[in-house]
Amino acid sequence: MNNKGIKIYILIIIPFLILFHYPPLLFSSEEESQQDQSLIGVIENIKKKEKDLKTFTAKFIQKKETNLLLEPLHSDGMIYFDSAGKLLMKVINPYELIILVRDGRLVIYYPSSSKVEDRYLGSDFIKRFFGIGQSLGELENHYRIRLVSDNGLNSCNLELKPKLNAMAKHIDLIDITVNKEKWLPEKISFKETKGDSTTLLLDFVSVNEPLPPGIFEIDFPYSVENTMH
Repeated sequence: MNNKGIKIYILIIIPFLILFHYPPLLFSSEEESQQDQSLIGVIENIKKKEKDLKTFTAKFIQKKETNLLLEPLHSDGMIYFDSAGKLLMKVINPYELIILVRDGRLVIYYPSSSKVEDRYLGSDFIKRFFGIGQSLGELENHYRIRLVSDNGLNSCNLELKPKLNAMAKHIDLIDITVNKEKWLPEKISFKETKGDSTTLLLDFVSVNEPLPPGIFEIDFPYSVENTMH
């Protein structure tokens, strides 16, 4: 699988990494100080949630709009998350597809054809791709984040503009609607640099409850470890 293909699937995972692994951000513009304080408040609430977040299960509906097709593409399925560094995305419709992140590796499995694509990204791939774990000053060089709207008690919208070239050449803008009761993302929209867009709607079924036993143990048609490159 080429790097472009890998980054397309990583797009889906980015919001979770951003929301649940970044420390609170600092801002320097005095003209935007009032909005910055509101944004810092939102980020702090998300960070409080992160401290307690161990697992979640969520249903998702995804809509992909591309210049190559007249009608948008729709898909739906489940997402399973474990803070130990595991994430599984199971697409159920319109066809079955499994996307697994575990042990620094991204694996994509097409059950209908028994095709497996995988790439070892390294234990620090999150930091290398997205700047996670770096200092606050370094993070300011990677992302421009602003609070677009705050709808009282229900939700708020964050707009993320990537600056890091590895991401910015693929993603123009990420818009995240955060549920202020759960402090979890309920809608994520990506605008790609070539004009395509993807919207992901999330319905959290459970939070911090035991995941199905062996959910990250996928029955691949052959040993994935032997195909890493």
